[in-house]
Amino acid sequence: MKMLIDPGVALGPRFRLFPHPEEYDALKDSRQRIREYARMADVLTLSHYHHDHFTPNFTDTTWLASSAREARDIYHDKTVLVKDARSSTNVSQRRRGWIFQSFCRKIQAEITVADGKSFDYGDTKVRFSPALPHGEDPTELGSVLATVIESGSEKFIHASDIQGPISETALQFILSERPSAVIVGGPPTYLAGYKASEDSIKRGMNSLTMIAKKVPLVVVDHHLLRAQESLQELSVISAEVKPLGGSIMTAAEYIGEQPKLLEANRRKLYEENPPSRQFIKWTKLNKEKQRLIKPPLEKTRRKKGGISESC
Repeated sequence: MKMLIDPGVALGPRFRLFPHPEEYDALKDSRQRIREYARMADVLTLSHYHHDHFTPNFTDTTWLASSAREARDIYHDKTVLVKDARSSTNVSQRRRGWIFQSFCRKIQAEITVADGKSFDYGDTKVRFSPALPHGEDPTELGSVLATVIESGSEKFIHASDIQGPISETALQFILSERPSAVIVGGPPTYLAGYKASEDSIKRGMNSLTMIAKKVPLVVVDHHLLRAQESLQELSVISAEVKPLGGSIMTAAEYIGEQPKLLEANRRKLYEENPPSRQFIKWTKLNKEKQRLIKPPLEKTRRKKGGISESC
C-alpha cells in the first residue's frame, strides 16, 4: 500500500510582495511531484481544508497552481481519507470540505471520513487522531487530523499544522503514541506579537523540544521555516537532544539537501534577482485576471547560485 499525505502546495503573501519567480518555479516543481506521487498512491489523506494541504478543483495560478484538471489527475479513482468537514471546524473549511467532497464523488474517488478511525492495509495500520487544534486551543482556525502509520516495530506520525504543538492536547497525543519518527509543523515564530502571542510561540517551541527529547527522529516543516532564524533555532534544539540520542531536522536535511527558505528570504530574492518587467506588470493585474493568467517566468533574469527553492 502506498499513501500520499496532504497532497497540496501553496504560496502566500509576505512583506507586501508577491512571491518571487523562483518561488513560482518551486510551486511548479512541487505540483509536478504531487502528480507523480499521486499516480503511484493507493490512498490519499487530507488533514484539514486549508488550500496548502489539498488540491482544490478551481483555477488559481496566483497562489496554488490549481485547476479542476489538476485535482482530477490527483484524486480520480483513489481512496481519500479526509477530516470531517462538518465538525470541529470553521465556516470556510466546512464550505471547502463540502465542495471538495462533492467534486471527488463526481470523479469516482472514494471518500471516507477518518476522524479517530483506524484502517488496515495488509501489515500496515493507519490511524487518525481525533480533531486536534490548529495551533492554540481554542482557535478560530479550526482543527486538524494527525496521521499515525504502524508497520512492524515502526510507528510514524504526520502531525500537520499543530504549530509546535502549541496545544497541550496535541502534545500529549504525540507523546502518548511513542512514535519512532514524527513530521510536525513548527510554531509560526514570524507571527509572534502579531497574530500569535509571545507566550504561545514559546509554548510551541518548548513542546517541540520536548518531543525531540522523546522521539528518535523529528522532522520539522511548515510554519517555523517561514522565519529566517528557524535553522538557528533548530540547531539549538539539536544540540540539546543529540546527547540523548535524538535527531531533529528539516525535511530538506532529511533527504540530504540544504534548506532553502524562499518565503523567508523573499526581500533578498527581489533585491538580488529582480523580476522582469512582464512579471511586475502581471502583479498589477486585478485579482480575477491574475487568478486565470499564469505569471510570466521565462523572461525573468536568473542569477546563478544563491537561494533557489522553498521549504
